[in-house]
Amino acid sequence: MQRFTKFLLATALVALCVWVWFAPHLTVHAMRKAAERGDAEALSSHVDFPALRESVRAQFAARVSDRFGGGGAWSRLGADVATTLASPAIDAMVSPQALALIFAGRDMRDRYAEPSDAPPPAADRGDTQGGVDTRHWRLSMGYDDLSTFSVKVDAGGGEAAPSRLVFKRRYLLWWKLSGIELAPAGGGADTR
Repeated sequence: MQRFTKFLLATALVALCVWVWFAPHLTVHAMRKAAERGDAEALSSHVDFPALRESVRAQFAARVSDRFGGGGAWSRLGADVATTLASPAIDAMVSPQALALIFAGRDMRDRYAEPSDAPPPAADRGDTQGGVDTRHWRLSMGYDDLSTFSVKVDAGGGEAAPSRLVFKRRYLLWWKLSGIELAPAGGGADTR
């Protein structure tokens, strides 16, 4: 009996470790399915909006600083002023409401497009519910460290997409999207 108990404990421990290891993959899968369905609420449940806003603000400041000429005092001042002025827009862009509007807008675009004799093929619309078509996206995923997981996104030459999504661990099994590293302005992909 003691041998059977040890076997059950070892099996449970291995199962828990496998579940912990694959938890971010499950989160990414759930987000992708929510995007395909056009379900902004389900997608929002996997996003840490305050951390995501800070990520976008930091990238915006870095790009503005580069545009002003590098790391000098004037470029930092220009970046600070531009970031302060852009903060309300960044807050509005990175919010649950904006996410809902993005999905609703896609659905409304399909609904209010100029009438034609034949409906557009489902492959052109994504799916029939107005979600995002992710069939051609190529994702590469991996751990950066024990509490950071990255997903590199290649939209297959189609619409612009974030080049890298950064997830942070919440508790043991839950992960939240906490950062987006956009593709460089020059067009090259992030090489990390």
